[in-house]
Amino acid sequence: MKKNNTEEYSGFERRVLAAILSSGFISTLGIGLFSFTIPLLSLDEKISGIWLGTAFAGYYLAKLLISPVSGVLADRVGPRLPLLLAALVGTAAPLLYFVHSSMAVLYGVQFIMGLVAGLIKPVGLAALGGNIHQHRLSRWFSLHAFVFSLALFIGPFLGGFLYLKRSMEPILLTLSLCMGLTAIILFSILPKEVRTQSVIMGDENVSSNKYDAMSLLLAIAGRTLGIGLVASFYPILLATTLGQSGLVVGAVFAIPSLMVCVGLPVVGRLSKGKPTAMIVVVGMLVSAGALFALGACRETWQFVVFGGVMGLGAAISIPSSMALASGLTRSQGKVFGTAHFAAGIGFLIGPLLGGMIVQSSHAVGPALQMAAMIGACVCMPLFSSALREQLNWGKGFAWSGAFFCLILLGGFGSLHLLPQSGDFIAGESGLYQYTDVAMGTVVKLTLEADSQKAADDASRKVLGAMRTLQQDFDYRDPDGSIGQINRAAGKYWVVPSSRAYALLRRTLAFSAETDGVFDPTIGALTTSPLYYVLDETIAKSKKGLVDYRLVMLEDGDKQVRLKKEGMALDMGGIAKGTIIDAAVKLLRGLGVGAGIVEAGGDFYCFGDRDWKVGIRHPRAEQVYGTVIVRDKGVCGSGDYEQFVTTESGGESLLQHHIINPADMEPADKSIGVTVIADSAELADALATAIFIMGAQQGRAFMQDRYPTESAMWFKPDLSVVVTDNFPK
Repeated sequence: MKKNNTEEYSGFERRVLAAILSSGFISTLGIGLFSFTIPLLSLDEKISGIWLGTAFAGYYLAKLLISPVSGVLADRVGPRLPLLLAALVGTAAPLLYFVHSSMAVLYGVQFIMGLVAGLIKPVGLAALGGNIHQHRLSRWFSLHAFVFSLALFIGPFLGGFLYLKRSMEPILLTLSLCMGLTAIILFSILPKEVRTQSVIMGDENVSSNKYDAMSLLLAIAGRTLGIGLVASFYPILLATTLGQSGLVVGAVFAIPSLMVCVGLPVVGRLSKGKPTAMIVVVGMLVSAGALFALGACRETWQFVVFGGVMGLGAAISIPSSMALASGLTRSQGKVFGTAHFAAGIGFLIGPLLGGMIVQSSHAVGPALQMAAMIGACVCMPLFSSALREQLNWGKGFAWSGAFFCLILLGGFGSLHLLPQSGDFIAGESGLYQYTDVAMGTVVKLTLEADSQKAADDASRKVLGAMRTLQQDFDYRDPDGSIGQINRAAGKYWVVPSSRAYALLRRTLAFSAETDGVFDPTIGALTTSPLYYVLDETIAKSKKGLVDYRLVMLEDGDKQVRLKKEGMALDMGGIAKGTIIDAAVKLLRGLGVGAGIVEAGGDFYCFGDRDWKVGIRHPRAEQVYGTVIVRDKGVCGSGDYEQFVTTESGGESLLQHHIINPADMEPADKSIGVTVIADSAELADALATAIFIMGAQQGRAFMQDRYPTESAMWFKPDLSVVVTDNFPK
């Protein structure tokens, strides 16, 4: 096998590049669309969260464990055979579902695809590293990363399209087709002589320094720790801080990834020389600094700017770190397998670490900043190597310089991150604010307390209690009361918790008051993800399962039974208010004199003081007006909370999540409602009911049944209707 050492690519190199890049794109596209749809199907089938979590843990664990094994195998037998075997296994595995259709089989397929994914990427990189000239590797590694990123970006969109009819068959056939095409490409294009034992680099290019290798692997793990944490918690920070629509949050969230895709080809084209440790360190420190800044951002432009800088830092470090890893040894399979093992550890640790920090600090920003500090600190060993390499520092001086920088970073982090308590509100004596994630949404607490410690302690207890109640009332939790009742529909009685039983009895009484306008059995439809975009025939087919009168209660033993199989409870229209009321009661018992408990835009203001609250305009990113309340719950419903826009006959139609049980279609008589009531539970339930009723019927209902509560409607023509007693 003869290689061309000039700037021109040989035919052999072209075949290697074409085979690795095209097969990597197609296989990653298939795996991406499959992984995206598994959670959707699990929710449709009301599968246990434990099963789903275990399946994804198995997927990532498979990738983590197979990477070093695949690298060693590729070094021994060459990359062609392992890649072909992975592609063939990936082609056959999805077809198992057609032999026996079950979730257990799908989870087994997911584990197998984890093995396939954990083999294809590192072995593909090893094939590039073993057969492409060293001075070209940075450029081609950047293109390799771009191709994989693009496939992962397209995959979920394609998966969502193929899953519109809630069937896994198109998904699995497409996955099998992608892996089959991957096998064909590898078999027909990838040369038989391809190897991972590099013969292109000279001895002077090979680093046998184990310290350099470990430093690089540590830096890679630190980078992926940050990526894993950002993927899990950055959207929450954006939603909490910006309060914008889902489209705006999604667009801002995509900025770092977009910058990586844009920057990678540019950086790859500019990286014509030998990659250095200093380039890797600079890129990682740029990303870490931007990530730290994101944790403190408050404006949209700040998130855009620092998100872009973070992506640019990744674009700088990714190709150089790959090329630098390639230069550590001739055994490319071993080095890339080990590198992906290190990256996998970071991906696993990042979200776990973020969850612990969010729970202790009640904020997402500190989690991002902690990840940034860890990522920067673990770069310091590689920085010492860079000092020796670039500046010819001696080992002792290089170590001292890196250690000094580590001390500075640690001190800076301690000043900013050690206080894990609420933010004191300037100009407001004794008020502290907390932000956390609970009840599947962003929770904000504003507490009046004698000291910050008292406020901190109260916030931790209250947030824990809110999570416990949410688990009991949420149909998504199979071990909660509502989840158990739904699983037993049409089969047997269930004894829920006393609090769930009491809530259900109050809910059914309210359903009777509204003549079924408010109906918790709408869960027969709404427990399916994106139910409001399903074909209308699917929604209407559930009509016979939606009737609150089919919920059977037995007061003696406090048992509950849903009369028909297929029925399901969705307490989302009332339970959030119930949990807010419980939180307020607990805070008062803990000695908090006044405050606000807010969850997803619904809140209760309590204490001997007036609170000014804003009312959102349903068609503009602004506050329509403000009202003054005291010891009141304020809850809203709107078609802007969860929706999609579709085209029909040249007209845009908004399909939203609030369903009218009478016709099983999105309610269309209101676009936004705000209710002020003596309890958050009542305000929450009323907001849903009178949204469906519309202003005319809803106003009459309020005056007849709840004359002391007040409400505001935004009608579809943007006119506003209020009850006579709505605060001015």
